[in-house]
Amino acid sequence: MHNKIIDPHVHFFNLIEGEYTWLQGGTPPPWPHLDQIKAPITAAKLMQHCPFELKALVHIEAGFNNNHPIEELNWLSKHLAQTQYKAIGYAKIDDCPETFQQAIASLLHPSLVGIRDITEAEESSRLLNPNTVTNLAYLAKLGLHFEAQFELENTSVSQRVADYCAQLPNLRIVINHAGLPQKIDDWKTGVAALAPKQNVYIKYSGFELLTLSKIQQLRCFDFIFQQFGELRVMFASNFPVCQIQHSYEAIWQSHHALCKNPILWQKLSYDNALRFYQL
Repeated sequence: MHNKIIDPHVHFFNLIEGEYTWLQGGTPPPWPHLDQIKAPITAAKLMQHCPFELKALVHIEAGFNNNHPIEELNWLSKHLAQTQYKAIGYAKIDDCPETFQQAIASLLHPSLVGIRDITEAEESSRLLNPNTVTNLAYLAKLGLHFEAQFELENTSVSQRVADYCAQLPNLRIVINHAGLPQKIDDWKTGVAALAPKQNVYIKYSGFELLTLSKIQQLRCFDFIFQQFGELRVMFASNFPVCQIQHSYEAIWQSHHALCKNPILWQKLSYDNALRFYQL
């Protein structure tokens, strides 16, 4: 069995130096085990909790300071100094192009490979803003990609993002958290719109944020795999948020159980992330 994995969706928190207003402001998320989720952890400690050999990881922006997101990358370069990693920073995808380009210029860092701007629920309309496609084109020009986090069941937005990908063949997008499936039939329509675009990948993670049964989750995995194939799906943990329901160890054991053979496991747990994130 291939024992090496890459985790392409991890968050490290520094609640002393960072702001994280979404996590420690006046209305923190009503998650179970919130104190455990907020607890500081090193990469070395995370590796100890992994049932496989965690060779590299991708840190996804977590709101350290959205007014000065470079501060998160600078802190990570110290916190993860002994770790093979890449980082996803924050920038507002529908900002006016001049402001967006200035934001990217201030965010450039040796670890940076892409940006994320969460556009869930009503925020997904920002992906329809004309500025968005201009800014996506700029990311593609710089060799950076976009981490898209929205509900694929919003089929009009999914189709527009698919259109962007057709219009910008050098653009690369990865869908976070399996496209947050809830209304499954509409979600399938969104998946089917994006999957034919070879510059779109998808991460299988984040189900602790949803209310799907294990059977429904399995069906979602089967559909994703059917649509995206074995080269554009990546397993991820969403640690430490995964601890709403599962330990880090349990998440990876669950992922492993989805694979029918060692070759598929190696692609979804290591090879695809290695290639996409340039690790």
